[in-house]
Amino acid sequence: MSFVIGSKSSYALLVTGGGLSVVRLAETQAQLEADVAELRQAFTPRLGGLPDFDLAAAYELYRRLLGPIESKLDTVDHLIVAPSGALASLPLALLVTKKPQGGARADYGDAAWLVRRLAVSEVPSPRAFLTLRDAGPRRTPAAKPLLAVADPSFTGAAQSAEGKAALGTLAGSCRTDGPVAAELIRALPPLHETANEVRSVGRLLGAGDDAYLLGANATESNFRARPLDQYGVLYFATHGLLPGELHCQSEPGLVLSPPPQPARTAAEDGLLDASEIAALKLNADLVVLSACNTGAAGGEALDGLAEAFFNAGARTVVASHWEVPSLSTVKLMTGLFENFAKTRGGGLAEAMRQAQLGLIRDPATAHPYNWAAFTVIGDGAPPPPAPAEDSARGRT
Repeated sequence: MSFVIGSKSSYALLVTGGGLSVVRLAETQAQLEADVAELRQAFTPRLGGLPDFDLAAAYELYRRLLGPIESKLDTVDHLIVAPSGALASLPLALLVTKKPQGGARADYGDAAWLVRRLAVSEVPSPRAFLTLRDAGPRRTPAAKPLLAVADPSFTGAAQSAEGKAALGTLAGSCRTDGPVAAELIRALPPLHETANEVRSVGRLLGAGDDAYLLGANATESNFRARPLDQYGVLYFATHGLLPGELHCQSEPGLVLSPPPQPARTAAEDGLLDASEIAALKLNADLVVLSACNTGAAGGEALDGLAEAFFNAGARTVVASHWEVPSLSTVKLMTGLFENFAKTRGGGLAEAMRQAQLGLIRDPATAHPYNWAAFTVIGDGAPPPPAPAEDSARGRT
């Protein structure tokens, strides 16, 4: 499914096995931007608590975007969406398919979330979908299950003025003048809980002790030194930087540990940006960007980071639209990999759906802030079968 959002009129395009359907939508670009901004207000904690999520508004947006084509979705169990504009900043899984009985603030655990009805994944564009689907049968399975980069050596206090100012200071530095200074990266807030997160995932995947780059070892040089095309899953539990946050730079990136000695080049300074990612050689079925606030500056930035991994050879990326508490992230990611291990035929999108439903069933994590942030970007379906001639040679 894709959308064409205009200033005066909009359209939804749905392709299924039965053909193409095109419907006009009662939504304009300005209205959609306002609707998305209103719903996203619930994902910014205030005074230690979460604002209410407006279920009635989520239903109204569903009615205007998917209502005109709802009957066509009756036989769909996995919806692959190419969003555009403001829609790229809102996971469609949190739309509500029925009018909430309790009004705007009804119980989240009983809400008719779209994710209850079907699995949802995203692609940056219809062309990206075709490219990813076409490449699937020709892939050779990776030899190693996991390479995880987590708990980089950041020392800034997360709640201190110094820690909060670190990202701003880093953003103000002009990387075109050379490598990013190590002290700027090191002053970022630490992510110590991410070490346990990646170990939990590693146990589910059967990864060995050499699957982790943690603490001071989580440097860009150590990452590049690994045989990156031999890992089925790449897992980054670190800070993400977005366009607009980096002075003199318009691309997103991931922040790793700074090197022990002053970096000589940008390839070892600890900031792995999108253009550097695109130049890597990968064979990963999945790249996870955890602890990264990759969607804060808009979904276009998230798609840009995903496309960089696609260009490098990855098939699917899981990334977040907003910053999520570590406890919810661990539960969601553990559920994702547990479900995928149980039902590999169901694909990553269905595994994510089941993990999200698990959090919805728990009153402590039923607010969409906890479960809806992470989105499967890419096909998300089960890997296509190999061509017959390849299968005859023993490939799967």
